[in-house]
Amino acid sequence: MNLKDLELKRTYSSDKDNILLDFYIPILEVSSEYWRLAGFFSSSSLAIAARGIFGLVKNNGIMKVIASPKLEERDIEVIMNAKLRPEIYIGNKFLEELKVIKNEFIKDHLALLGWMVARGKLEIKIAISYDDKGLPLSYQKVLSSGIFHQKVGIFIDREDNVVTFSGSINETASGWMDNIEEFKVFRSWIPSEEEYVFADISKFKRFWDNLSEKIKVVEVPEAVKSKLVEIAPEDIHTFSKKSFCSSQ
Repeated sequence: MNLKDLELKRTYSSDKDNILLDFYIPILEVSSEYWRLAGFFSSSSLAIAARGIFGLVKNNGIMKVIASPKLEERDIEVIMNAKLRPEIYIGNKFLEELKVIKNEFIKDHLALLGWMVARGKLEIKIAISYDDKGLPLSYQKVLSSGIFHQKVGIFIDREDNVVTFSGSINETASGWMDNIEEFKVFRSWIPSEEEYVFADISKFKRFWDNLSEKIKVVEVPEAVKSKLVEIAPEDIHTFSKKSFCSSQ
């Protein structure tokens, strides 16, 4: 079975669709690659981005994620005063978050991501937006400018069929669980949709290869990778598909 075999709708909306069961789980079960241009970089947003990827893991598939840090003005002051590399500060904030996580949903999904990192199946990059003076932008300014407030997902199967989606989905707990979200779907084998597929792929690759003028895309710090690996189980059978099918 491949992406062509799925009965995909052109649009999905969480007010009438179960986006996890109707879209993510079936599409990831036949995908070999999943690329995600996500929202803000945090423990909860990474966990939410992992929803439905149990099938991808079982396929021995790979995942690539680009996320933007949620920096407050005070964070930027600390970075500038201490002359820190922004990605190091961002990584340290992420590690602090991990220490206080109590939500089992987040813990399980981060553990699965750690399992993928340990086996070279997951790459995470951080997209840092800068102003004209070369200073990192706060997340409020990122949102208002729209520089990296883009949501794109790309699925590729072993026959190189591609499905992409773009829209209002945000990789945050509130974006997935509380808000009404919707997105449009495009398929590479449909001539009228092919142009949109290529545009989504081009957008992702431009950021992934750090070719944007106002955004610097860097590897996630090694300390973050190490921590994710640390919380990962040795055996994938520790997980069950049922635990990753929650509508949470």
